[in-house]
Amino acid sequence: MRRLLEKIFTSRAQTRVVQHFLDRPKEFFNLSRIARETGLAHSTIHRVVKPLVKMGIVKEIRVGRQIRLFVLESESPVVKVLAQFYDEVRPLLESLPEPSETVE
Repeated sequence: MRRLLEKIFTSRAQTRVVQHFLDRPKEFFNLSRIARETGLAHSTIHRVVKPLVKMGIVKEIRVGRQIRLFVLESESPVVKVLAQFYDEVRPLLESLPEPSETVE
């Protein structure tokens, strides 16, 4: 089980991108928009979206030769479970205080 979760949540950046898609499940994004809205570098987005597409969490749609759009693959069984989990845990996480930057 741990390995399965590591595939999805392999890095903070990938986790942030998954959350971005879960927050906007029906919206289409290009890489630049994902980068701008998550605050991550375009190269980071390019790197982390690829495995999400491969896992079937995000769907890639090619528009013409150079334009690629991405959307949450809402029919995926994995996405359905992730979305349900996220909907249930989000209120709990939002009520937690921000973690301290210093370690004591």
